[in-house]
Amino acid sequence: MTLPIIGPDQDFALWAILIALAGFGFWCERYPWGRKYSGVMLLMTVAIIMANLKIIPTAAPVYDVVWDYLVPIAIPLLLFQADLKRIIRESGPTLIAFVIGSAAVVAGVFIGVSILDLGPNEAELAGIFTGTYIGGSLNFAAVAEASGMQDGSMLAAAIAADNVATNLHFLLIILLPGVAWMARNYPTHHMDNAEQQPIGHTDAVHRIADLDIAGLLAALALAFLLAAAGAFLADIAGASQFAILVTTALTLVIATLAPLQIAKLSGYREAGNVLMFIFLASVGATADIWQLIGIGPVLFVFASIIIVVHLLVIFGLGKLLKLDLAEIAMASAVCIGGPSSAAAIASAKGWRDLLIPGVLAGSFGYAIGSFIGISVVEWLR
Repeated sequence: MTLPIIGPDQDFALWAILIALAGFGFWCERYPWGRKYSGVMLLMTVAIIMANLKIIPTAAPVYDVVWDYLVPIAIPLLLFQADLKRIIRESGPTLIAFVIGSAAVVAGVFIGVSILDLGPNEAELAGIFTGTYIGGSLNFAAVAEASGMQDGSMLAAAIAADNVATNLHFLLIILLPGVAWMARNYPTHHMDNAEQQPIGHTDAVHRIADLDIAGLLAALALAFLLAAAGAFLADIAGASQFAILVTTALTLVIATLAPLQIAKLSGYREAGNVLMFIFLASVGATADIWQLIGIGPVLFVFASIIIVVHLLVIFGLGKLLKLDLAEIAMASAVCIGGPSSAAAIASAKGWRDLLIPGVLAGSFGYAIGSFIGISVVEWLR
């Protein structure tokens, strides 16, 4: 058996590599090609190659630290903006369409499970795809953690399938509103009042315009406190495996009841994204490339079934409810692609007035995705 160049006990070297891989992913997304192929997929690809070339180990205590400590801290940081009162108040019809789309994701998951054989980890995979297609990567991590699913190869294959299917879905969402039949059969108020941006316009990505160090440290301290409280309460209830869900619930309470205090914090979303990129790098590092190739295609088919069912339901019921075509498209984009998709589609289509509703609906997905994902896991076990 060939030993890796960097051994599993070389903690500092492995931390350096994981952090460098996360930085590489953010750097890639500065450029159009990086955003096209996804910084997440590029950093994970490099991690998988390094692990399978025996440069880094596929198992190490450092990777366990990422699961046990970084993921529970990332969840609150990314949920601090999920003020449920504001979401319900300001997201309007987009939230209605989003709820329909989320229910359709669950339906698509159960249809996919009934058609395909996903193996012994079927329940966990179904829950993970439910969480990520209602929320995003934070829900992917939370459901994987709460369900005990830490098979690096399986998770890397799921992320790869998710990214390919999500990119195809986003392309379809960009194209569908321009189809004449669609425009004739749905209200198109937002499309009629679209404000197109100049070709080539891009916003700065992954930059903090005004960072308050004290505010960032306060956010980190609060995230650690919430993680501690979540673990403590879960232990008392005899359900320590669900600590991350308790942490999620506590964070939502804080975000909803104390939005003015949360507004004084700084840099928490960016810090959460950094931790999630490190998590994804560790997932790539634990993946066996041959196992990934073997299970990847069936997971792509599974993801495709979920998305097809989602599209049929959200556009079908949206038509019955006479929802605006742009509102349906925005809700679908943030449901499958997460809140960050709101800015991309608003920019591409000129739907400026749907940007905030889209972000808020996506934040609602962050809030509920993990709970629904774990419910699916428990139902299928």
